[in-house]
Amino acid sequence: MNSVTKLACKSSTLAGLFNAKLFKNTHCCFSISACMTFKFKVPPKFDNVQFPERRRLRIIEKVPPLEPGLRPPKMMKDLHQMRGPELIQNKLLYGNYGIQAFTGGRLKHKDTENVRQIIIKQMDERYMFAVWRFTHLWQSVTKKGQGHRMGGGKGAIDHYVFPFKAERILLEVGGHCEFVEVHSMLEAIQRVLPFRTRIVSHGSMKRRENREKYIEANNVNPFTFKYCADNNVLGCKKFLNRYDFMWYGKYL
Repeated sequence: MNSVTKLACKSSTLAGLFNAKLFKNTHCCFSISACMTFKFKVPPKFDNVQFPERRRLRIIEKVPPLEPGLRPPKMMKDLHQMRGPELIQNKLLYGNYGIQAFTGGRLKHKDTENVRQIIIKQMDERYMFAVWRFTHLWQSVTKKGQGHRMGGGKGAIDHYVFPFKAERILLEVGGHCEFVEVHSMLEAIQRVLPFRTRIVSHGSMKRRENREKYIEANNVNPFTFKYCADNNVLGCKKFLNRYDFMWYGKYL
């Protein structure tokens, strides 16, 4: 009996089969033949991809390289190193995808090791590579011992960090790979970093830039942050600092 004959069974006959005690364990099977067509996109070409000599992330040392005989300097917090946007290292140079800082912050040695372990476990070195966009940790952070009284000068150096500003590219991934292949790995890196980041590509960065220009050009609300700050709407100037007048609330 073919599929057309099976589908042509009368409803009364099926009801009798299901209601009869004799056929209470009978299972009816319906088969339908169908034809489907699929359209696959053309895979991208990777003719212009150049692999570096080392495809894995290199180990970031805890202590920066210093000249022999030089005493490690104790540095201040220098919060201006984390304020505002990054104007130079904010574009992808080596790979097609990367991790971009959403806000300013500091990168510790522990964070670099967590990222490196994820790259080692999830990246296929035959087709991909990853590179850091900074050389080493250079800013020293001091700390006094527990229970130490105030005074007595600046504490000893506890560890080193790498300060960065918003929109700084921290890591790049490239090779013969598409975004679907590296998305889960980049998401895992985002979860281990202690600050807000975004996954970027050449296309996403271009779209975000165009969207910001479009919103600024087609904004119909005259009461923007810039307008209110410059015209002292409701006396808001006394609550703003100099950085608010530099970036108008876009960056901290």
